Amino acid sequence: MTGLANRSLFEDRLAHDVELARLHGERLAVLFIDLDDFKPINDSLGHAVGDRVLVEVARRLSRALRLGDTLARLGGDEFVVLLPSLENEEQAQGVAERLLALVARPYRVAGHELHLTSSIGIAIGDDELENPLTLIQQADMAMYKAKQQGRNAYQWFTPEITARVNERVALRHDLQEAIDNDQLALHYQPQLDREGRVVGVEALLRWSHPERGVISPGTFIPLAEETGQIIPISQWVLRRACRDLLALSGAGHPQLAVAVNLSPLQFHRANFLGSLREALAESRLPASRLTLELTEGILMDNTEAAIDTLHALRGMGVGVDIDDFGTGYSSLSYLKHLPISTVKIDRSFVSEVTQSADDAAIVQAIIAMAHHLGLMVVAEGIEEEAQREFLLEHGCDRFQGFLLGRPMPLDDLKAWLDRR
Repeated sequence: MTGLANRSLFEDRLAHDVELARLHGERLAVLFIDLDDFKPINDSLGHAVGDRVLVEVARRLSRALRLGDTLARLGGDEFVVLLPSLENEEQAQGVAERLLALVARPYRVAGHELHLTSSIGIAIGDDELENPLTLIQQADMAMYKAKQQGRNAYQWFTPEITARVNERVALRHDLQEAIDNDQLALHYQPQLDREGRVVGVEALLRWSHPERGVISPGTFIPLAEETGQIIPISQWVLRRACRDLLALSGAGHPQLAVAVNLSPLQFHRANFLGSLREALAESRLPASRLTLELTEGILMDNTEAAIDTLHALRGMGVGVDIDDFGTGYSSLSYLKHLPISTVKIDRSFVSEVTQSADDAAIVQAIIAMAHHLGLMVVAEGIEEEAQREFLLEHGCDRFQGFLLGRPMPLDDLKAWLDRR
């Protein structure tokens, strides 16, 4: 379609040029180019338009290269460039910068003006290179690093990238074993009302690795989101939290509610509501004692479907909290339209509320706005008495943080509640 070399031809030329580089003591580079967000063009305008864009991308890339360079299309929206006979590494950087600029120019196809960017990874061959095909792999890994850094950028391959990729692969494997072998656990952090009564708990996921020890949720939850492992994890969390709360009822604490953080992937799945109903039915927990915590981003993505799901949750009697309020999209218009019950002030505001006039003003504004809209306000991350007193004085409804109670396993929570 594009008239470019395919993978097989590119690999042959790469092997040939690597050998020449060794003989003549020259440098060569491989650039791996991936278009950013090309899929929406195919999805919205059709593959015929997408194919014409790819042809134009190929034309632009070809015009920017030297006669002895090789440009190939590996498939889809991936291209790879071989730059032999380089005098220095800066030449490869200059080519990458030119290609980024060329790809980013507007495209006019079938009456549409389209805008694209690309991410580029650069790998440089050296005398220690044993397998020429390794350069493609290295450039590919560097390209993904460029995407992680915001796209429309290039990134050099470094040995640290390989180490991070290997670590990610190992962690993904270990996480699957944790899912399969029931190594994950829930800890529960108490939420107190204005009178100091425990009215609920938040379920927080923990992973104690048999060899690495405790692994931070900030490390494994983003990985689980990327790999899709978050779906079975989220389903397990929901079922376990419901069962544990019912066990608390049987232990003499029937008044408590539980808040469960919801993954965007889980919320947007077609069978989400069915899975939720099954978890409630299986545990026999009243829906009114379950609250789902969603980030603002979940609600702003695919808004119509999100609204339908929220209304279904309201119809079931399940509560909905907006977690980390003020740190995401902060589109205030949705607050008056969506069937939500609570906003949760992010800990980043709470931590500085007694030292920063700006954070104090933000917290006061959130509380006042939420109350005018008939919403309850929860503050998390309270670690000092002065923070709790400020929030209490300005009308916050519920309080959560290390000052009031740390996250703890179910048995420890029972003992902690019995001592109060």
